[in-house]
Amino acid sequence: MIGAIKQQARDLKAELDRVDWPSRDKVMSSTWIVVAISVFVGVFLWAADWVLARGFALFFPRH
Repeated sequence: MIGAIKQQARDLKAELDRVDWPSRDKVMSSTWIVVAISVFVGVFLWAADWVLARGFALFFPRH
């Protein structure tokens, strides 16, 4: 059982050594792109919600 776990750990290390890891600059660039898109989508959804809420308020006023 312990031998199988050790073999699995060796196989995992060998596999991770073959991975083509991205550079720090590439990771940071991708991170900022994801943050910017997330902010844009968040603002867009907030604006769409606000416009729809105001529009429905005109057609269905509260009494």
